[in-house]
Amino acid sequence: MDDWACVEKIENNKQVGYWLYNKKPFVVTVTLEVDTNNLKTSATNQRQHIVNQVLQGYQRVKVLELQPINIRRKIWYDESFYWAPGNMLAKHQGDTVYQNPYAQGDYFPIVQGFGGGYSHSGPSRYAVDFAMPIGTAIHAARAGVVIDLIEHHTRGGASRKYAKYANYVVILHDDDTTGEYYHLRKNGVTVAQGVRVIAGQKIGYSGNTGFSSLPHLHFAVYQAMPFGKYQSLPFVFE
Repeated sequence: MDDWACVEKIENNKQVGYWLYNKKPFVVTVTLEVDTNNLKTSATNQRQHIVNQVLQGYQRVKVLELQPINIRRKIWYDESFYWAPGNMLAKHQGDTVYQNPYAQGDYFPIVQGFGGGYSHSGPSRYAVDFAMPIGTAIHAARAGVVIDLIEHHTRGGASRKYAKYANYVVILHDDDTTGEYYHLRKNGVTVAQGVRVIAGQKIGYSGNTGFSSLPHLHFAVYQAMPFGKYQSLPFVFE
């Protein structure tokens, strides 16, 4: 996944300004972490500065301005930044009922639910895995805008070393949470980035790519968090 956000900085007469810029039309959560020596903000003399910022599409915001503590001494600074799609301030509409992520009338068993001991812990605690044959049509569980997808991978297996090879679709909901559909087959996405989909619309085909011990669909609702992290949220199927 290419970086959605970037950091811009300008140093002038030992004063350093930082801007965050969202390069995409979709909301993103960005964390800027700056370590300094002989620099301060107007509010504090601390050496480490952390800024968490939600950026709307293509938004550019100045988030930090540093001034020298002692103009006669050298200044030093080093920055890191992290980002995650979505909004860390999102309020999940908890009364939303999600459609099953497959065609109406079909049935596929849940092989791992919330808190599943195999892999549903930590950020993915509230995820659901449906066992289904490769090539099963996947349908959107909730309306939203497609903000990210990958479909070129072919590899998969029952080891976390395969996690980076998962094909997926990410849909941004109206409350700024995301619905994420993982382990799709190669070339198994039928929607494009930026397209708005309705609940029940076909978005792709299931597979067995990534960290996967059997053909299945992994679905979860996520909220962006600082430092490029995310957390899954509990939800209800119809």
